[in-house]
Amino acid sequence: GMSKVRHPMLLEAVLRFQANARSELLPTDGPVKIRNDDNNSDLKEDELAGAYERDMNHYLTAVATEYYPDTDRMLLMLGFGGTTFKKVYFCPLRNRPVSETADAEDIIVNESAINLENARRITHRTYLRKSVVKRLQILGVYRDVDLPDPVPKQQDALDEEKKSQQGLTINTFKPDERDREIYEICCELNIRGFEHKHKGEDSGLEIPYVVTIDTSSQKVLALTRNYDEKTKELPVARKRYVKYTFVPGLGFLDIGLLHILGNTTNAVTAAWREMLDNGMFANFPGFLIQKSGTRQNTNIFRVPPGGGAPVDTQGVPIQQAIMPLPYTTQGMPALMSLVTDMVQTGQRVGGTSELQVGEGKADAPVGTTLALIDQAVKVMNSVHKRLHASQTEEFHLLVDCFKEHPESFWMR
Repeated sequence: GMSKVRHPMLLEAVLRFQANARSELLPTDGPVKIRNDDNNSDLKEDELAGAYERDMNHYLTAVATEYYPDTDRMLLMLGFGGTTFKKVYFCPLRNRPVSETADAEDIIVNESAINLENARRITHRTYLRKSVVKRLQILGVYRDVDLPDPVPKQQDALDEEKKSQQGLTINTFKPDERDREIYEICCELNIRGFEHKHKGEDSGLEIPYVVTIDTSSQKVLALTRNYDEKTKELPVARKRYVKYTFVPGLGFLDIGLLHILGNTTNAVTAAWREMLDNGMFANFPGFLIQKSGTRQNTNIFRVPPGGGAPVDTQGVPIQQAIMPLPYTTQGMPALMSLVTDMVQTGQRVGGTSELQVGEGKADAPVGTTLALIDQAVKVMNSVHKRLHASQTEEFHLLVDCFKEHPESFWMR
């Protein structure tokens, strides 16, 4: 096998690997290596990749401490709503690259867009404190223009319904307590004085920009180029957002468990409530009482266990004066069977199942058991595949950001 190794650096890597494999020193004394499947990789590249891996792990855990909690929250909302976004950019306030969650309701994209790459315009709606906007103006990120007090956010029917579900009321706040609503728009413009040139003449090509607008005053706070210098001959928009998908939908937005299991959950919840109400009324039934028997202090009887309550029936037999309403629990087993069937249907549609591995036949074949496990996790494996692809894209954007600002690794 050694005769097939032609590259001298690769040969050195193989020899070092064999030496480490023979030795019993764990971990090895040299730099930590990570596997590189590139056919043209060499030892220097592997060592650089290993060093970068350690730096990134340290950065995302010890420096950008918001990354993992923010990502956990994003993944929870991803399973619920089906679509989430990550925004990767260099933060001028923190002076380092940042990858943060952008809520799906704050990313405004035309529903006809297939993905972010071919969307004509991407708008990110953010709410910043007035002090944060002023800091960005002092740093020169935003224009130093006078801004009036923010106007109250216009509540729509969806906002009102969400507030009512949470038991909250809409609060417009005082003018000095309101956040500023900022629109950051990735779009293509042909700006006079900055036209795209082709063979020395204006080509009329719209080129990528990022426009930041204060919605209250409708003033432009910033207008920045959104393409790399190396693509200035034919500008290509830089990526700032990464879309995470749970299950692909028919339009731009995807579907989550809310859409897949929403009706099933409502039906099961309604059936549970009916069974609880049925059991309660069967245990504590209401009753009908003869009019002539109501000449007493009350018609509400709370009979304690082992006790009694006097009823004046005006001489009519008590069985004829008072009749309990005919509540029955005979239909409960059928309703419970329906609920069980709906729950099992929801589990199948949602992709969850119970692995019958530790129960059943003790001598079940290994191949059969592995096939059951593999079949049960197929749906979640497909979801994980999409998440893995999106996070790979996110890390690529983070790497590009570090290439432009390498000092962020050692400057705190």
